[in-house]
Amino acid sequence: MISLLRIDDRLIHGQVAYGWTSALGVNVILVVNDEAKNDQMKAMALNLAKPSNVKLYIRGVQESGEIAQKFSQSQKSKVLVLVKNTSDAVELARLSEGVINEVNVGGLRYSEGKRKLTDLVAVDDQDLANLKEMEEMGIELEFRMLPRDKKKGLKDMI
Repeated sequence: MISLLRIDDRLIHGQVAYGWTSALGVNVILVVNDEAKNDQMKAMALNLAKPSNVKLYIRGVQESGEIAQKFSQSQKSKVLVLVKNTSDAVELARLSEGVINEVNVGGLRYSEGKRKLTDLVAVDDQDLANLKEMEEMGIELEFRMLPRDKKKGLKDMI
């Protein structure tokens, strides 16, 4: 079962490792990121950042659609999927053919050309197009940092 897909440019950190994994009761984190898959140091750092009782898989974007489909049918695995940006999220949503139902937007740092939606989420035109495409696919979008925070939708943010 896939519990949630989270967009967070830091991937695994304290909010994710202890806030989201325990609130969702996940036993697997699937990081979908080509850079982390191909960089052993990043992969090792992500493995150290996860809770000890949670399995970590790091896979590339193109191979993860099929993996997400398999996890969605699993009775034993409760999975938190992490991606670094909206482009990877929308691509994974396309490739996984409807098994992603909910996306949490938790952290997209500000850089030149982006505008802030919250203190920790900044987007550019491509990010907005990707988020709108996911909504059109029937995926529920929520903006919140921690599980205890109030959910806000895309319409609340723009």
